[in-house]
Amino acid sequence: MMLLEDILNLFYEPFIQYVILVVILAAVAGVAARRGRGPKRSGAAKRMERMIGDIDKGRDVRAPDVKSRQSIITGMFESKMRAVGLEPTTESGYIPVSYTPLARFLSERGINDDIVSAITSGLKEEESEEDVRSIIEAAAGTPDVDLTPTEIEKAQELAVEEWTRLKGAG
Repeated sequence: MMLLEDILNLFYEPFIQYVILVVILAAVAGVAARRGRGPKRSGAAKRMERMIGDIDKGRDVRAPDVKSRQSIITGMFESKMRAVGLEPTTESGYIPVSYTPLARFLSERGINDDIVSAITSGLKEEESEEDVRSIIEAAAGTPDVDLTPTEIEKAQELAVEEWTRLKGAG
């Protein structure tokens, strides 16, 4: 009992009260400093702010380095191949987006994989055969797609076949 009274009497000493006050203030200051930093920003947000700052100051803006969709897909494919103990081939230089007959046909004619992917994705949304044919017709009208009328007709036939398979599977 005497020990407890001695400890309680220490709290009445001005020096001890001062030490306790300093410790409490330091803890409050630490918490306030931690909260004052604001939310953490991602690397992309920092790059965007830097680009905006460059524009405001009239400097040349350097475009950020970005990976193409194809390189991201290739990297994922290769890492999964290695994870199961297989070594992916480097002969072709890239992994094709799709192996459907329509995708192969369009890729063989030099059409960008992003356009091929957009066409094959669009097939799933269409309601009729005419709509499917119009997707190929619309793609053929873009500057990046250079198909002859015969190739357009063949691509339309392949697209209709693929659309029919997709509708049957869904």
